[in-house]
Amino acid sequence: MDRFLIVFRGATIGEAEGPQHVPARWDAWFSELGPALVDRGALSHGSVEVATRLVGPKLSSSALSGYCIIAAADFDAAVRLAQSSPIFDEKGSVEIAHLRT
Repeated sequence: MDRFLIVFRGATIGEAEGPQHVPARWDAWFSELGPALVDRGALSHGSVEVATRLVGPKLSSSALSGYCIIAAADFDAAVRLAQSSPIFDEKGSVEIAHLRT
């Protein structure tokens, strides 16, 4: 099994008119992943970007919402696991990266 980093992205969580973040939905999804879940990671409440060493931090435009690490046979299997993530209910997306061992 290979390891994959799933990065959650979504800018509208918590906005009055946007989709709402439901922690219980995330807990259930992490439980459904079972042994494929290597590291539950964390969900974030905001992020800053540091573009260069000479410039201080600014609010990030990437909408980074969190991450987790899963084990899967290949990219297709990792995508199948990620497809049921609650981030899609929150109008977000995922980015999946194959981690080197």
